[in-house]
Amino acid sequence: MSSFSLCKMFLVSACSLLVTWEIAGTSPAMAQEAARHGPTAEQKAELERAVHDAVQHDMQTVAQYPLPKDFFARILPLMQQIEQAHLSPPTTTPNTTLAMTIRRTEAMQQLQPILQRYGMTARDFVMGITCFGMTEALLQEHSKAHGELPHLNPANVSLIKEHDGQAQELIQMMSAEDEEEERAL
Repeated sequence: MSSFSLCKMFLVSACSLLVTWEIAGTSPAMAQEAARHGPTAEQKAELERAVHDAVQHDMQTVAQYPLPKDFFARILPLMQQIEQAHLSPPTTTPNTTLAMTIRRTEAMQQLQPILQRYGMTARDFVMGITCFGMTEALLQEHSKAHGELPHLNPANVSLIKEHDGQAQELIQMMSAEDEEEERAL
């Protein structure tokens, strides 16, 4: 996943959440008016500022999330167990936030014993995989990176570089999972 598509994913997720929040915070008449005619220029500008702030916050949270030193030792067999159990953990999509993905992962009763076996919670799993994916994507795109990309946790960068073979194995596992999901659609 490129850093652009990752940024776009966070933007779309935050935008959908904020549109819901924005409409919920208005009076019923104003919500009906906005639904009928769309937001005003002022509302659009405010929404864009809020989306920008939310995206920056989410990206910083993920970029700074501390991967445990034994991340690869736990995540690789965990991912193999998930594959063997024919489970498809929820992923963050343009219509979901990380928090929503964590809640959906918590709701997967079949997944919980596997996560527990490897000493992870649903939050640990979602944040770890997302952090790994973002860190890896930004490392791959580092020479092209510019603008408002988050600063990566240096310990995570070192961990990934020290475990390059395992990082590549995890990337392959994640890519195979993505291909299976695309075929299912």
